[in-house]
Amino acid sequence: MTAEAFCYRRILAAVNEHSNSELAARYALSLAQACGARLSLVFVAQDRVTPEALHRAEASLERLFTEAAERSLEVESIVQRGRPLDRIRELVAERGIDLVFAATRREDVARRYFTRTQARELMLHLPCSVALVRLVHPGRVHPRRILVPFRGHLTRLEERGHFVARLAQVFGAQVTLFHAPRSLTGFFHGELHLRPAEREAFVPEDMEKFIRSLQHHQVAHDRRLGHGRVGAAIAVEAALRRSDLIVMGASERGLLRSLLSGNPVEEVLQESPCNLIIFMPRLDRS
Repeated sequence: MTAEAFCYRRILAAVNEHSNSELAARYALSLAQACGARLSLVFVAQDRVTPEALHRAEASLERLFTEAAERSLEVESIVQRGRPLDRIRELVAERGIDLVFAATRREDVARRYFTRTQARELMLHLPCSVALVRLVHPGRVHPRRILVPFRGHLTRLEERGHFVARLAQVFGAQVTLFHAPRSLTGFFHGELHLRPAEREAFVPEDMEKFIRSLQHHQVAHDRRLGHGRVGAAIAVEAALRRSDLIVMGASERGLLRSLLSGNPVEEVLQESPCNLIIFMPRLDRS
């Protein structure tokens, strides 16, 4: 399947009364512009929502709707009541949504990321692709440098590559592909840190497939290697490269495993020096 087979036609941005959700929705707005997609702006009011919170959420929807209309996007604004996961899942089915954007909350970052949070529920239970956004620098939602870590085997590489390439296109950003292989451990000698030439042999083949997607969209990119604990290596690389955005892949297996022990995604979520998108690809197009 070629990169052209993946084209988001309908994108949903979940908005609430907090400013981080509005800013996260601007990534959705920009991607919708890049793809020529229809954009659904959605606020699901839970039972105990206050009038003040409702007013702030509606104001966010109005600002986003106005900006989308000014960019000549096909856009709709929806306000419903209920449980966010249930209402959003219904809208995904009704509207044929390909991709949902949502923002993390401060309390999601402060505790175990995937345990009993709305973020985890959306990523595990929506049938479409999901992009979860953590805002670290609210004023830097127009990235010029995007860092894409590779760790282990990734599935659905065509869609992952298409997602990053389209973001890079619309923002005119350069992409850095980063791989930090785990240190080898000797029985008597502890950790064995590899020299750069030796680490090159551990670059995953998946990275080459990903590069083809970037080349297809004429996106400038380079490659970097690191070493050490994966989560820390990613955070350090992002800081050294002055990245504006990290786009990190997630998998169902990784999400479930994180319930029992931490993983690099959770570590980067807490330590990221820049904005972060955790991307779960589920789009099937023939």
